[in-house]
Amino acid sequence: MGMYGYYFALDDKLVQQIDAGEIELKSLNIKDYPGLDIDRAWEAIHYLLCGDIAEGEPPLSYVVPITTERGIDFGSFGAFSLRADQVAEAHQKISELNEEQLRSRYDFPTMIKEEVYPLEPGMVSVEDEDEFFAFMLQHFNEIRRFYGETAAEGKGLIFYIF
Repeated sequence: MGMYGYYFALDDKLVQQIDAGEIELKSLNIKDYPGLDIDRAWEAIHYLLCGDIAEGEPPLSYVVPITTERGIDFGSFGAFSLRADQVAEAHQKISELNEEQLRSRYDFPTMIKEEVYPLEPGMVSVEDEDEFFAFMLQHFNEIRRFYGETAAEGKGLIFYIF
């Protein structure tokens, strides 16, 4: 079974209410909100940007917000929220990154060694390096687009793993 990452954008006030426990995330119909599925690229993108599986410094840690400080009880793996200002800050930062800069951060052998999801030692080889970078880059570009749209609308977002 794979673990997939999914974002959905919603009014910042609603994100605040969810964070405060005034509204339960499970009470919302997620399909009613603009969303983005990033497949199994979530942890690898976070690692690429932050150099760590789960932690990292803002605003890059806001791109795949999987730190416990933003955690919400939801589903099997929880969910993570970002306020509108955090989405805008992350979008500004990732808008400055180009493919060459991302490639310079990319350390495929270390990602395998660190068991960054979805890479499994023994299941991937050096020959997969360029193909995996292309997979991450495609999803990173989709995230950049989605964050741009979300920031332009002044919305926050929820990210969860399913």
